[in-house]
Amino acid sequence: VYKRQILDRNNPLPARVMVNRIWLHHFGRGLVATPNDFGKQGKPPTHPELLDWLASRFIREGWSVKKMHRLIMLSHTYRLSGEKSSEMSLHDPNNELLGAFPRRRLDAEAIRDSLLFLGGSLDETPGGAHPFPAQEEWKFTQHNPFKAVYESNKRSIYLMTQRIQRHPYLAIFDGADPSVSTAFRSASTTPLQALYLLNDSLVHEQARGLAVRLLKEKKEDSRLQLAYSLVFSRPADRDEIVQGRSFLNALRAGFQESGVTDDKIEMDVWQAFARVLFRLNEFVYLD
Repeated sequence: VYKRQILDRNNPLPARVMVNRIWLHHFGRGLVATPNDFGKQGKPPTHPELLDWLASRFIREGWSVKKMHRLIMLSHTYRLSGEKSSEMSLHDPNNELLGAFPRRRLDAEAIRDSLLFLGGSLDETPGGAHPFPAQEEWKFTQHNPFKAVYESNKRSIYLMTQRIQRHPYLAIFDGADPSVSTAFRSASTTPLQALYLLNDSLVHEQARGLAVRLLKEKKEDSRLQLAYSLVFSRPADRDEIVQGRSFLNALRAGFQESGVTDDKIEMDVWQAFARVLFRLNEFVYLD
């Protein structure tokens, strides 16, 4: 009975809430900025007609989330540049009217999945069970709670997260708090994030995997172009090629002076270059 009432065509609220969540996923901000509160305490929609139109279409198309994703991602608004005009900055400084694509950082899961994909390590099979200890071995108490981190190369959606603590990686990049309802995530900028991309073993492993892919190209410029294509989904421009050559040559000279053998230099050089690309804003921000 309740399911029929919720999905009744004369009840527009569930469809509005759902399409607002989908919009929030793609733009970082919902048409209603308070996705958990459509009542009087929440904020009114910035585009009420658009919200109603999307909700009506969502219902007509059988509540298909996939079709709604496609509709939004093929829209003119989604494909706008993130560059703001001076007039727009003056009249709509918060970009509430969506005159430009709202630049935003990838969420924690997308950053990790991208690293694994670039390093050739991403396991695309379904999650499966975690290697929990046998039940007869449980000795957990209030003062000795269950805490574990199970390493995995599967997509980040399959990472195990306990309610009493965040996964150590997800906590660095503003993953959702598992103990409360998270309507939308904040996007902080902290030294820990930079240090993670600089020092963590996962980043180093994926940088090495990317270097292996790049070294299959015979020419240096081809490797640079492939690197930019894989990491940023665009070709490198002329200045970036020149800067890349300069960086690689400087590293080679440094490694030679420090006594690194010739057979290791190229791998170390391209692995370092991969880590540099991973730390650029363009890698972790959607524009």
